[in-house]
Amino acid sequence: MILEQYPYVDDFGVAHTDMIKHWTDDPTKTMLQLETDVMYDVAIDLYPCQFTYKEVDAPEIDVSEVDAPKDE
Repeated sequence: MILEQYPYVDDFGVAHTDMIKHWTDDPTKTMLQLETDVMYDVAIDLYPCQFTYKEVDAPEIDVSEVDAPKDE
């Protein structure tokens, strides 16, 4: 399920009435922003939010595709 926090409370405990936070409670899922097709674990948007989110399966990362440090 996608959860919302309004007003968004930052790491310092400050409430931002102009922002909203979205995240999923399922660790196997991520969020897809429907308007842009961009995936997020956590999204903090201006309020009122112009975006909608949908839970999708988190993509598996192929470590062979990740750039490894190059030996010099």
